[in-house]
Amino acid sequence: MANQTPLVDESLIREMLYDDDGYVKEFSNASIQSFGEFKKHFKESVMARDLDDLRRAGHKIKPVAMMLHLDSLIEMYETSKTYLEENKSTEKLTDLTRKMDSYCEKVIAEFHELI
Repeated sequence: MANQTPLVDESLIREMLYDDDGYVKEFSNASIQSFGEFKKHFKESVMARDLDDLRRAGHKIKPVAMMLHLDSLIEMYETSKTYLEENKSTEKLTDLTRKMDSYCEKVIAEFHELI
């Protein structure tokens, strides 16, 4: 895993936060909480086939994900809305939630490394 390209661009975060370690730590802690909550709400709303709750979860995380260029998260989120609109199988929904879980866990782990 150490040889994989990180999802979280530390230099981008440091640039936004004036290269201040305290701000980076605070931002990282807030991000850990936000991505953890999103991951939970994403899975719950997708599996419950609740498009409104899914949109609420996405509304909270999407600006940060876009700012951090976490394009895969945005793509999975958009795919999940399409899947619900098209009434895809529970198996497809489960696969997508597993991918999102894994992706968010990697983002959260990388934020832990910044603290």
